[in-house]
Amino acid sequence: MPYKDKEKQRQYQREHYKKYHKRYRKQQNEARRKRRQQSKAALILYKGGKCEHCSVSYPYDGVYEFHHTDPNKKDFEISDSLDRNVDELFNSKEILKELDKCLMLCANCHRIEHARLRGELDEQGNSTGHRDRCS
Repeated sequence: MPYKDKEKQRQYQREHYKKYHKRYRKQQNEARRKRRQQSKAALILYKGGKCEHCSVSYPYDGVYEFHHTDPNKKDFEISDSLDRNVDELFNSKEILKELDKCLMLCANCHRIEHARLRGELDEQGNSTGHRDRCS
């Protein structure tokens, strides 16, 4: 609704937003959640659709995590890029370059990998004695 008086227009917009802001916020959050899910699904397909350690393919995308093999070469977190839509994601060569520096691991394998890097497990996945499981 066009207003000749800009101040009346601003007042109307403030009142309208105050009245409907919860609905708008809910719509924005839902759209963001959906966009992030679609982007992550596309990245999972790009990386082969299964854990690169145990080779299991899970039906739920939330299981997968991206692990940088060399933290010194990490430019940014993959999860920070998930807000982009899928087309924009794959048009950006820097995201694909960053993704190529990562392993896609299931959550269990990712935890095991970090335990190995901390020295709690050896290369075969055996405990190095930092903690006994059944004590």
